[in-house]
Amino acid sequence: MLTRRNLFKFAATFGLGAFAPSLGQLARGAAVESRQVQDPSPDSVSSRHEHSSLGLEWFENLKDDLDCVEVVAYVASAASMPGSAEINLIRGSSHCLFCGEAGFRVGPESFRCMWCEAEGSAIECYARAEGLPHEVAAVRLDALLKEGVLKGRRLESEHAHRMLEEAQCFYHELLCEKPDGEMARQCLAEQGMTQSTIKRFRLGYSPPEPDDLLSNHLVAAGYVIPKLLQTIRGNEDGEEKPVDRYGGGYLLIPICDHAGRSWGFMKHRLIPGQDSLHGGWTQDTLAVSERRLRRLIFPAPVWPQDFNRHKRLLITESPWEVVALHNAGIQNAAYLFDSATDPVRLRTLLASSYDFVCAFDYRGERSATALRFVERLERESRQLFVMTVPSKGGLLSLLQSGGHQAVQDAMSQAIPFHQLMGE
Repeated sequence: MLTRRNLFKFAATFGLGAFAPSLGQLARGAAVESRQVQDPSPDSVSSRHEHSSLGLEWFENLKDDLDCVEVVAYVASAASMPGSAEINLIRGSSHCLFCGEAGFRVGPESFRCMWCEAEGSAIECYARAEGLPHEVAAVRLDALLKEGVLKGRRLESEHAHRMLEEAQCFYHELLCEKPDGEMARQCLAEQGMTQSTIKRFRLGYSPPEPDDLLSNHLVAAGYVIPKLLQTIRGNEDGEEKPVDRYGGGYLLIPICDHAGRSWGFMKHRLIPGQDSLHGGWTQDTLAVSERRLRRLIFPAPVWPQDFNRHKRLLITESPWEVVALHNAGIQNAAYLFDSATDPVRLRTLLASSYDFVCAFDYRGERSATALRFVERLERESRQLFVMTVPSKGGLLSLLQSGGHQAVQDAMSQAIPFHQLMGE
């Protein structure tokens, strides 16, 4: 049995001390905010928990759609703010709307005054400026967006979603049907991937050449300048040219939110003869809204039907483990992207299952993604369990050697985290 002292030494190696603030504080904060939230569609949910969680999602989506800089400028204009101050405000800094002191900073997501410490999203700014309850301010701002008084970020987001959806279909078709996708198809066949799994996750492939294959397709599809899906590459002569952002010989997994909207891809460079796709995945998303990206887990849950859908959810170390487990008939697995401890992301995770299982090996040779957020989950009323996996290969090794049943058995034999700690 791993002792408490050894486990804490192991945890310290991975920097768990940086994540000491408890999720209990987050939960209490969310509870306070939830009491202020009125779900716009209360008939669509069947429990108080789902009601407050859906209300919270509605508020978060509205914050995504609003541009805080625009809302602050709108409020400043209504308050007859001096013209010079408005110009500075649009550039990101001005005198505070509430205390009048310099040092007021605002960006697309939020605002903050360094003097009176007023801060928050566009909703908090509008509510405070107009003297309105939080939920009333939200409804009014939503109406201003719908009426076109505020531009917000909805049009920008929808444009990005449409382009990414087109890219997703293009790369998926290239993988499944085009000659350029032969190497990727062979790789997936060697991994035992079924056509239903490839279709379920809309897997795609971007060949190494040409480097503007997607751009040419988008132009032909009616997108005049597909800059969102391009990056700049320089040659030896110092010349720069736009190339496809996701091109270069990558296997691609689309990143979508709860509404099915595309935000980017997880990508893994394919090499001939590759025997594993576990490591080497990178996340490449369009940062149209950082707030929404922080809420994403893979695969994205669909509300309200996915609230507490799983009795026990397995937290994986890589996105490919999710795909491989699903391919083997195990669907209660999720990946948390790069920031496993983000409170907003953990809130989404906690709404998906009653209990959680983390893979762990006693030799400590595997990545400790799951253990990074253990201090937060431990303070929750929900249970955190730990299952043992091989040090080399982890979940995929267990799946390869024993199949579906081996993983299911390991999950059923998982022990509570406090038992692992020797308590």
